[in-house]
Amino acid sequence: MKNDIKFLDARMLACFSAAAEELHFGRAAARVFMSQPPFSQQIKRLENIVGAPLFERTTRTVRLTPAGVVMARHADDLAVRTASMLRAARRAALGEGGPLRVGLAPTVAYSPLAETLYRYRSAHPDVELDLFEGNSNQMEAMLRGRQIDLALMRPMPLGEGIETVEILSEPMMLVLRQDHPWAARRRISLAQACTLPLIGYSPLASPYFRQLLDRMFSRVGAHPIIVRESVIPTLLTLVEVGMGAAIVPKSLSRMRGEPLVFLPLRDAEPACILAAQLSGEGPAAARSLIAQLRGAAR
Repeated sequence: MKNDIKFLDARMLACFSAAAEELHFGRAAARVFMSQPPFSQQIKRLENIVGAPLFERTTRTVRLTPAGVVMARHADDLAVRTASMLRAARRAALGEGGPLRVGLAPTVAYSPLAETLYRYRSAHPDVELDLFEGNSNQMEAMLRGRQIDLALMRPMPLGEGIETVEILSEPMMLVLRQDHPWAARRRISLAQACTLPLIGYSPLASPYFRQLLDRMFSRVGAHPIIVRESVIPTLLTLVEVGMGAAIVPKSLSRMRGEPLVFLPLRDAEPACILAAQLSGEGPAAARSLIAQLRGAAR
C-alpha cells in the first residue's frame, strides 16, 4: 500500500475526478486540458494501482464501478482537505493562521497589552495563540529552546541572534495604603518617595526593576530606605499589610484596588515592555501581532 501511494499524483487524481463527474472521457479530458489517449492512460494507471476497474465503459455510456464509487467519495474528501490545507498554509504565510506561542512576563500580563491580545485573537481566529508565563530573565532560554515564538518582556541583556522592539512605555507610580497620610496627594516627587520605607525589588528575580529604580535614585541623588526586597505581585501584598510603600509600573494599578492607592511620581523613568524573537525566524503571525501591539500602544 505504501508503495502504491508513491505512484499516486495530483494529475492522476484530477483525471479520475473529472471522469467521475463528467462520465464522459472526451469531456473529462478537455476539462483537464489533455487529449483523450494520454487521459485514458492516466485512468488505466490508476486502475492498475487500485487493482480493479473504476469505470464500466460501453460505446454509449461510462459509469462508475463499485470500486469507482468508493474512490470518487474519497477523492472528493481529499480535494476538500487539500483545499483546506492550501488555504491554511497561505494564511500562515500571511500571518493570518497557524500556531503562535507567546511568552508573557508577569507584569506584562497586567498591562493594557492583554486587551490588545484579546482583540488580536478575535481578529485572527485561525491563529492558534498560546500564552506561556515566565520571568523576563527566563525568556531568552525559552526563545532559544523553541518553547515560544515571541516574548513580551521587560528589557534584559540578551545574546546575539535575538531582535527586540519596544512595544509599550508606561510611567512608574508610588503605591501606598489608602490610610497613609499622603494618600490624598495628587502627585509625589521621587525625592519625597525616598523618605518613605520602601519595598524594593529582588536583584535575581526582578533585575530590570531593581536596575531601573537604582538609575532613578542615582539621577536625583536620593538614598532610599529599602526595608525589604520582593517580587511582583508579592510586593503589593507587603504594601497592603503596612510594611512600606513601593514604586511600581502603572499597569499594576489594574491588578489591585482598595486598600491601595497609586500616585503619579514626578522625575521617574518610565518602564518599557519589549517584544523579542529570534532574528530572521518565527511565524509571520508574530510579525502581525507585533504590528498590532505597537499600533495599540500609540
